[in-house]
Amino acid sequence: MIAIENNLLLFIFILLIVTMATGAGALWFWLRARYQQRLLKQWVQANYDTLSSIATDQPLEQKLSRICALLESQIPFSLASVMVVNEQRTSLSAVATARLPKPLFDGLQMLPIANGVGACGTAAAQGHPVVVAKMHEDTRFEAFMPLIKQFKLSSVWSFPVYTAQQQLLGTLAVYSERERLPNQQQRAIIERSCELLALVMQQHHERLARERSEQRANSLFAYNPEAVFTLDLEGRFTSLNAAGEALVQASEREILGQRYDVVVLEEDKQRTQEHFLAAVAGQPQRYEIRILNSAGQLRTLNITNMPMKVNHQVVGVHGIAKDVTQQRDDEERLVLFRRCLESSTDGIVISDARKPGYPLIYVNPAFTQITGYSEAEMLGDNCDKLRGPDTDLAAIAEIDAAIAQQIEARTVIKNYRKDGSMFWNELLLSPVRDDQGELTHWVGVQTDITERVERERSLAFHASHDPLTGLPNRSMLEQCLQQALADDSAALESVFVLFIDLDGFKPINDSLGHEFGDEILVQTGQRLRAVLPAEDLLARFGGDEFVAVVQSQTSIAAVTQLAQRLLDQFLHPFVFEQAEVSLSAAIGIATNDSSVRYPNQLIQHADVAMYEVKRRGSNGLQWFSPVFDEGAQLQIQRRSQLQEAIAQQQFELFYQPIVSAQGAIHGVEALIRWKHPEQGFISPAEFIPLAEKTGQIIAISEWVLNQACMDSQTLREAGVPHVAVNFSPMQFYRDDFVESVERIIKPYNLRPGQLVAEITENVLMRDSSHIFEILQQLRELGLDIALDDFGTGYASLSYLTRIPAQRLKIDRSFIDNIHQNTANAAITRGILTMAAELGIATVAEGVETEAEQAYLQRYACDYMQGYLFCKPLPLPELLAWLNHK
Repeated sequence: MIAIENNLLLFIFILLIVTMATGAGALWFWLRARYQQRLLKQWVQANYDTLSSIATDQPLEQKLSRICALLESQIPFSLASVMVVNEQRTSLSAVATARLPKPLFDGLQMLPIANGVGACGTAAAQGHPVVVAKMHEDTRFEAFMPLIKQFKLSSVWSFPVYTAQQQLLGTLAVYSERERLPNQQQRAIIERSCELLALVMQQHHERLARERSEQRANSLFAYNPEAVFTLDLEGRFTSLNAAGEALVQASEREILGQRYDVVVLEEDKQRTQEHFLAAVAGQPQRYEIRILNSAGQLRTLNITNMPMKVNHQVVGVHGIAKDVTQQRDDEERLVLFRRCLESSTDGIVISDARKPGYPLIYVNPAFTQITGYSEAEMLGDNCDKLRGPDTDLAAIAEIDAAIAQQIEARTVIKNYRKDGSMFWNELLLSPVRDDQGELTHWVGVQTDITERVERERSLAFHASHDPLTGLPNRSMLEQCLQQALADDSAALESVFVLFIDLDGFKPINDSLGHEFGDEILVQTGQRLRAVLPAEDLLARFGGDEFVAVVQSQTSIAAVTQLAQRLLDQFLHPFVFEQAEVSLSAAIGIATNDSSVRYPNQLIQHADVAMYEVKRRGSNGLQWFSPVFDEGAQLQIQRRSQLQEAIAQQQFELFYQPIVSAQGAIHGVEALIRWKHPEQGFISPAEFIPLAEKTGQIIAISEWVLNQACMDSQTLREAGVPHVAVNFSPMQFYRDDFVESVERIIKPYNLRPGQLVAEITENVLMRDSSHIFEILQQLRELGLDIALDDFGTGYASLSYLTRIPAQRLKIDRSFIDNIHQNTANAAITRGILTMAAELGIATVAEGVETEAEQAYLQRYACDYMQGYLFCKPLPLPELLAWLNHK
């Protein structure tokens, strides 16, 4: 362009010379006007091209370059460039030029905005134009001097470019080879160019900002992890993002144009419609609904609806749907878990394992009820305050070890309530870990088992101790002897057993009553225990028999002296309720030697020695000798065998039918048999008296009752209405008799009348009022009462008017040959008449002939029992008999 301008000037110069030579001045003015018109036309065209480029979507550099070209066309001999400020507004960089040489353009990058940094850096820093005619003389251009010299530049005019808000956008610089300053017209051109630059640059920034905003909005829509959608005013979907597609299990193409309630549950549609209309009315909404997506999944959504406004008019609804199904399920489970914790009868605590001392962060109501400490008193503290001075150190060590190893612990520990009362705490301590396996909390479940522990202790005590005297019982005696004989030192140390039996106790017990007899036994135990060294054992063996195991003495002489002191305790009478009686005792002594292998053997030896004392007149002591009567040893042996039979349940029940006068089955009586593994069946007449004497009858009777209840279901199915069980008189003298009966029969759910308790008249001989009370309690348990062996005892007939009996069994001794024995017949008729008057059913025992049956039928005996109908049979044989009857 410079070359064209130079030719034009040369042409004008020649014309000027010609004109001057000819004197035609008018030609000059004409040429000047034509030149200005041409420049104006070029300016208009350049402005049009520049504005057109601005209106089109061209790159910023291209638009700015056009402005530079326009400026250069208006200011001859100029080179224009545009620099823009960086985002930090700390430097300038050249971005556009029309003809500026590239090395010079490249050298104008990252110029600091500061005074003294060329023209542009200084103009941007000062905020006003910097005009320099001679750059080579200005120190501000020292850094650019090589480029200035290379391109022979002299002047530079730099103008800062600002927005309407006076925000720096960059600079416009005009370079020239000539040393010059801008005139007023040139300055105006540059300022208009700056305005045009500001317009273009601001438009560009606004477009970038708009694009970024749109991209952010699109990103928020497209990449939002929540379902985002838009609805038109009719409630139809106009957009749905990928998360929304995943939620409804359908593509956007399938959803667009459908109403929002296409997936909403029917019961939620009305409420959803109300919220949508409120959003259309301009009110933001937040609510929850349930949907059923295309995959058939029921989801709970938290919906946010926002009105979309354009020019203050609602044109649609923007929505965000957050799937809170899992959250609501978790919340519901948390509520359930909390309710479970709060309704638990066990004390539950949670402690923070990440803090020193593991402070509690939760206690449930059961914990406060068990311990007496309120929630406020426990939170922030720990359970150490529940310990007391006698809390088991082993249990504490077990808990501490589990905490140190971060493992579960189960233990029973003695704790104390706030009021100081003790309770037994069954503690389960469990660690709680996070997703990374790190321990975060401890959960403790505390159960107050005080009642159970005390009950177990009581049961353990009663299992090993005599309930009357509180002394160790036979079971504990045998355990103690077993341990003593099994000890390695037993071969070197002697073990002595003293068998102590009272003389004349049974007559006193029968005449003065069981209360007096019990008191004698209690006092006897106390007197004997007071004499024996503490390390020796004293046990009640059964009935009026006591056994001492002596290990504190080492010589026969010392043991003999000890036994004599025990005998001396009977020199003083026994006193109870102003009654006084004197008793003596017999003591048999045995010691371990090479012939003793079992604990029972040592007891038997002492027992045999005791019987030798009895044989010689009693009230003395005797050491065991193998020459003693073998008959006594046999009785001792039988008692030991009976104990073994109880332990191994060598018994079996036989059942004998009870029939009506016409022969129909009415019931059965349970009769025990001892099936010895070597001797076969042993008669009850042989072992029942022995069992009653030794007290073993209690365990035997309880076995009979339990087995009869167990068989009763089978018997009822075979057509037998009830089972009769014999009760020993000794059972009635036990304080826990009724409770033991209830405990045995309860699991079988027997109906009233299905079990009959048969008792003998002898039961009524002592403390009849107490016996009547017990019988009434048995009736309340659903048992019928039958008075067995009637007529053979010594009970008063007046008892029949008071005893709650439903049956009266006539003893076989009166039935034998009744049709010929007038005495038996008279007694039996009297009993039948009396029973009928009292409304008590009668059962004749021992009926063996048809003549006896006929006689009993004639005098209206209700039921009969005997070999005529059936002998006692084991259950399988009885069932076979019933099937063929």
